[in-house]
Amino acid sequence: MADTPNTVSVTSNLREAAPASVESTKSTKSISSDVKEVKTKNHHHSTPKRVPLHQIYTLPAPIRTFPLPTFYPNNPVSLFHVVYAWVTQLISPPVEPAVIHQGIWSPETRSVHIKDPKSIQALWEQGFFGKGNYSRSEPNWFKREQARRGEHRGSVAENVTTQRREERKMMKWDRARKEQEAIERTKLLEAWVAPVGPMELLALPNSLDKPKSVLPAGAVIEEPVEDAITNGFGSVDGSTNGSIPNGHSSPLSNGTTKTEDDTTPASSEANGHPPRPRTPTETSKRRKSVRFSPNVESATFKLSDPPSPNHRAQSNGSIDSTLANRVSPVSRLTELGLSEPLGITTLSGSSSEPNSQLLDKEHLQLCLEEAFYLAFALGALTILDPVTNKPIAASDLFTLCRQTSYIPPRLTNLQPDDPFLMHYAAYHHFRSLGWVTRPGIKFGVDWMLYNKGPVFSHAEFAVIVLPAYTDPWWKAQGRQPPHRSWHWLHTINRVQTTALKTLVLAYVDIPPPFEENFGAAEILKRYKVREYIVKRWLSNRNRD
Repeated sequence: MADTPNTVSVTSNLREAAPASVESTKSTKSISSDVKEVKTKNHHHSTPKRVPLHQIYTLPAPIRTFPLPTFYPNNPVSLFHVVYAWVTQLISPPVEPAVIHQGIWSPETRSVHIKDPKSIQALWEQGFFGKGNYSRSEPNWFKREQARRGEHRGSVAENVTTQRREERKMMKWDRARKEQEAIERTKLLEAWVAPVGPMELLALPNSLDKPKSVLPAGAVIEEPVEDAITNGFGSVDGSTNGSIPNGHSSPLSNGTTKTEDDTTPASSEANGHPPRPRTPTETSKRRKSVRFSPNVESATFKLSDPPSPNHRAQSNGSIDSTLANRVSPVSRLTELGLSEPLGITTLSGSSSEPNSQLLDKEHLQLCLEEAFYLAFALGALTILDPVTNKPIAASDLFTLCRQTSYIPPRLTNLQPDDPFLMHYAAYHHFRSLGWVTRPGIKFGVDWMLYNKGPVFSHAEFAVIVLPAYTDPWWKAQGRQPPHRSWHWLHTINRVQTTALKTLVLAYVDIPPPFEENFGAAEILKRYKVREYIVKRWLSNRNRD
C-alpha cells in the first residue's frame, strides 16, 4: 500500500505534462515549417527556374508553320473557326521564313561560316544545324570560357562530359587498385608456410615464452624501415646503400650489418632448419627510385601499383601528393565534391589572365549539304561571296557545291554520281522524313539520325550512302558500283553495334547523264533513295 501513492503521483505528473509536450511539438512543427518556407523562398531567389529543353528546342526547323485548327463534327462552332483561319491566311498569308540568316562561303574549309551570335543560336536550337569550330558539337565555347573564369553559373554540356569521364577514369583506377590488393592477399594466403622450428613456434603471437636473443650483450636491434630501398638503390630521403635512413646500423653476431631484408627474431637456420622461403608480398614491398632530368626529383612507386590515372597532368617528373601519400583518388574526388569538372577548377583557380572583356570568337560551321538545304529547301540562309560580299544565287551555289565535292575540286566534267549529289539526296530524304540528320564521321559513317536531336538522346541509326546504277543506260555502259568487301561491312557493323546504333545502307539510284543547264529542282527529282537495315545475325539469339 505504501507504493500506490507513488505510482498515482507519477501518472498524474505524466498527465499534467502531456499538454506541455503537445504544445512544444506544435511550436517545433510551426518553427520547422517556417524554416522550410524561408529555405524554399531563398532557393527560388538564388537559383532561377531552368527552362525545359522541349521549350527551347520547340521548332524542328528555322521556319514556322500555321496549321488550321481542329474541326469537331459535334461542335458546329469549330467549323466557323476553321473557315475564319483559312480565309485569314488566304487574304494575308504569313511570310516565312521570317528571319533569313547570313553566312560566308569559306573555300579553304569547303563549308559555310555563320558568325552572328543570334543566327548561331537560332540555327542550333531550330534543327541542330552545324557545329562550333571550337566545340565538339554545340557551339558553347563562350559559355565554357565564362565557366572557366567563374562568370557562368549554369552547366556546360562539354564540361559535364569531361567530369563524367574523369569520374569514370577514377572509378576504373580504384577498381584496379582493389583488384591488385585482392591478388596480393590471395598470394599471401597461398604462400604462407606453417612454422615447424622451435624458435618459430615460440615467435607466434599466442606463445607464452618469448625467444631469447642470440645477439651479444650491448647489441641493439632496430626496427626495419619499410621505406628503405635495398639491392643497390638509394632511399627516398637520400640515405646510402646498406644503411638505415636514421644513420644507425645494427651489427649481428656474424659481423654483418642488419638490413631491411633481415628479420628481427632469430631465424630457423640457426636450429638446423632450412630458411623459410620468401613470400611474394615481401618481394612486392621493394620500392624503386625514379629520377628525372634536368631537375633531379625522385618519386617512389610500388611495383604492384596500377597505372596512375593522372599521369598526363604531371610534368618534370613531379608526382601528385595524393599518390605519394597513398590516398585513394576516389576519396580525393569526394573531398573536392566535383562541383565542376577536374582540370577546369585548377585552371580557374590559377588563372593569371587579366580581367579583360571576353569576346565570342567561335563561329558555326555548316557542311555543304546543310548549307544548301537551308538555302535551297527552306530559304532561311543567304550565303555571301567572301570576295565580292554579294549573295550567291541558288543555281550558282548548287554548281559550287558540286565542284567542291571532288578532291581536288573539278570545274568541268561533272558526273551524276558526284559526292555532293549522292549525299545531299540522302540528307534531304531523311530531313524531309523528320529525322535530325548530322554528319557521322565520328562513327565512320556518312550521316547519323536522331529522333529529336543530340540534346535529347543519342543517335539511333547510322547511315552509309552507296550509289546504285540501276538505270539501263548504266548497265549498257557496264558501270559497276564501288567494290565493298565483307570485311569492310562487318567492321562498320561491329562499330555501330558496339555504339548501340543500327546500320542503315542508303542506296541512291543514279540517273543517266543530264544537261548542265537543268536547275537544282529538276536534277534532284531524278534521284531515288532506298533504305536497308543491316543487323548482326547470331545463331544463339535469332533462332526463331
